[in-house]
Amino acid sequence: MAGFKQVTKAQARSHLSHDERIARLEGVVRSLDSEDEFVEEISRLWKSAQTTFLTIGRYLVQAQQKLKLSDKKDDEKQTFAAFVEHRLPFGYQVAYQLRKVAEAVDKNVLSLEELPSSYATAYQLTTLTPDHLEKARQMDPPLVRADVKREEIAAFKRQITRQALSKATDSGRWLKQMERRRETLIARRDQISAEITEIDRTIAQALQQQE
Repeated sequence: MAGFKQVTKAQARSHLSHDERIARLEGVVRSLDSEDEFVEEISRLWKSAQTTFLTIGRYLVQAQQKLKLSDKKDDEKQTFAAFVEHRLPFGYQVAYQLRKVAEAVDKNVLSLEELPSSYATAYQLTTLTPDHLEKARQMDPPLVRADVKREEIAAFKRQITRQALSKATDSGRWLKQMERRRETLIARRDQISAEITEIDRTIAQALQQQE
């Protein structure tokens, strides 16, 4: 692959030093006692995970722009997918979702306060249209919130689909009614036209007799 040195995912992961990886896995676990302490510490770590995936997403956006990576296959340009698959320790699907979440935040589609801690859940919010996103914000409780579950978004999408199908069905029924109404009016128009023609003929004959 021109422009990139091709390595396996295992090799890409190995770029993290052994000591660094071990340190990250071990972390520093403090001895906690109260419920509030556990909640505070776990919430802090959970929020740091959110910050990490957002930062990675922003780097992916920057990489695409500065390395001129194309989303579509192009003989003259390296693709974003090729860069990810051959150089990074995760796949294209994950990279795409991370990038889309970062773009949504930086374009003010989603706020940091609304951003779920899971990038996969956050990505599901980015797939909503602006109208559906606004509707989701107006729900009680709002669907667009930091602790939303992926299942809730999936249920909302199913509801949207059902409503769209119902609307399409109603629209189809209305169209059929209008078509039948049009046919009825055309038939009446033809009947009236025929009656007018007959009246015109009768009047013409009467005038001829008077002459």
